[in-house]
Amino acid sequence: MRKCVFSFAIAVAAAVQVTTSMGAELLEDFNSATVDQSHWCPCQINLVKAPLTFSTDPENPNNRVAHITVDENSLGGNECRQDAPHFECGRPLEAFALMNEGAAGEIEPLDLLGPSFMALTKPGWRPTPDRPDPYCNTEILQKVRNGDEERLCIQRQELRAAKQFSHDAAKPHLYSIRFRMPKVVGDQTNSIRWVTAQWKQEPVSDVYRHEFGEDWGASPFLAQRFDDGIFHITVQDEHCRCMIASAPTIDGSVFDWNNGTPEYCQSTRPEDSQGKRCRPHLKADYGPNPVLSSPAGNWIEMNYRVQAGRSAPASIEISEGTRFIVRLTGKIGYEPKAGKTSKTKFKIGQYRDYMPFVDIMDIDWVRIAPLQAQPLRE
Repeated sequence: MRKCVFSFAIAVAAAVQVTTSMGAELLEDFNSATVDQSHWCPCQINLVKAPLTFSTDPENPNNRVAHITVDENSLGGNECRQDAPHFECGRPLEAFALMNEGAAGEIEPLDLLGPSFMALTKPGWRPTPDRPDPYCNTEILQKVRNGDEERLCIQRQELRAAKQFSHDAAKPHLYSIRFRMPKVVGDQTNSIRWVTAQWKQEPVSDVYRHEFGEDWGASPFLAQRFDDGIFHITVQDEHCRCMIASAPTIDGSVFDWNNGTPEYCQSTRPEDSQGKRCRPHLKADYGPNPVLSSPAGNWIEMNYRVQAGRSAPASIEISEGTRFIVRLTGKIGYEPKAGKTSKTKFKIGQYRDYMPFVDIMDIDWVRIAPLQAQPLRE
């Protein structure tokens, strides 16, 4: 594994104590050049037509990199089939019992891509309504409807962390990722919704589906996004989604990041699809240089201390390498299901509205580690 993994581990150890007694720890460097199904459920990867590929790092012959591709083969998404005879999350049956996200045949709620924060950022940012995907024409819709996967006008190629790496959402964990995105993307004007990593909270209260219907699904409470090829991060306070960090925009301009209540926030309530501001129960504290680097053609390391919940000590703390970006405190995520422990479940890869372009996400390594309660930075 790259030397930078160990240098980061030393830096983190100076601030928090990582302990395996609090849960499972994942250290994935992809050097086996296979999808380790004791680490990942690949059910949302098209392993036949668009499998993960691996290559040797030209800067380090002992290091391999994983490549996740979205193209026409991922049109329509990839449904997780977790019942016989498929067992897409591991074989044989005992492996499936370890890997699956729920009971055999259980359908995971649909991830909501929601509004794009990159649309209409000038002369000043304001919420924008959901817009139709300009590439989802009659021909593409017909292909989607004739498919046998999610039958949605999306492209999904995501690895889901195995069940043993899900954890009580209220317990702090450190997630670290080294990745790179395409240097050039085919569309930088339509703000196509594009997720590269997401943290989901399950199960959530039944009240939401009673209010919004059975088709409603909880959005990720934390997500890495790449709309217009611009790297940015969002955090969800129930139905209020806030962009809390970003790389520079296409013209090189940057957002203003101020301490206090996040200001770039938009409602994700179904009835507010026309675009509406919302005020979250969140407080942001930024570092002296909170503008993210762009992963477009560049390797970056992102570190997330994640502790979701609707009350203290819920917080998300983000750093790029060892550079502190922001710490969010307040109400993070959704109300849990009555009598159930709400768990954090992690996915990495590419999930976006359909675009007719081939794009490859490179991943060097992923780390998930349980932490003691102290934050990375006081």
